[in-house]
Amino acid sequence: MDKESLEIFLTIARYGSINRAAQALFLAQSTVTHRLKQLERQIATDLFIRTASGVTLTAEGRRLLPIAANIVEQMRAFTEQKEQRQSMSIVAGKAFVVYELPRLLGQYRQSHPKFTCYVRSALYEESLSALLTGTADIAFLGSEMYHPHIYQEFLPSDRILLVTHPSHPWANGFPGFHAWGMEEMIVFGNHTAPYRQRIDRFLAQQGVFPNVIMELDSFSSVKKMVEQKLGIAMLPERTIQEELAAGTLVAHDIAEGQLLRPTLIAYLHPKKEDEAFQQFVQWIKENY
Repeated sequence: MDKESLEIFLTIARYGSINRAAQALFLAQSTVTHRLKQLERQIATDLFIRTASGVTLTAEGRRLLPIAANIVEQMRAFTEQKEQRQSMSIVAGKAFVVYELPRLLGQYRQSHPKFTCYVRSALYEESLSALLTGTADIAFLGSEMYHPHIYQEFLPSDRILLVTHPSHPWANGFPGFHAWGMEEMIVFGNHTAPYRQRIDRFLAQQGVFPNVIMELDSFSSVKKMVEQKLGIAMLPERTIQEELAAGTLVAHDIAEGQLLRPTLIAYLHPKKEDEAFQQFVQWIKENY
């Protein structure tokens, strides 16, 4: 017995008329009659007695009435819960919120129109707390998160490139770390940020201890400073694609593909059993 046939049966019983039930359901009377006959064949019994003024329930129809009402209500509740599960709370770093999430969520919403979400930019420690307290379903991170209750999956990494203004002497080619000297540098984040530490560690391995003149809290701010010829920077490739295409910035892979910004999805282990949630995760992994 499918939900639609049971809803038609309940509506006929409510109105005492196939014609009025069809009008209430915005269906043709022939469709309602056909679905009723299908249901009666399926359970091998008549559900209504036809009269001149409409229909009345048979004894079997009266027995089916509470059963059908219960099934329809349970199916309705299940559907509503499924739709509610499509609402998701997301935390991510500011850069990911600016450069990646709009495209990803916009495309996902096109194929899943009922999907809704709440997005909040958060630092690494805030993201961990949000996952553990249940205020976030999923976190997009730029550094690994080690906790026994949290499961994480890697997305493709992003190269970190040396970025200069087109008029900078290094725009036509990086001369080598020996020429770095006291070159003024604009950096993202303070020295405790994982992204910043990754860059500082790489440069130190090359014998470079940069002359940092600005520490900013967004990649956008760093880019604007470089565009104003105030210094050089190390930035993720995904965050500078528009500027590279427009010719307002120049970039070099001075690490030869070895300096990367990881991107991870993190969530609590029980979410691995949530079918709707995993559908979202799988889509992100395929479309990132």
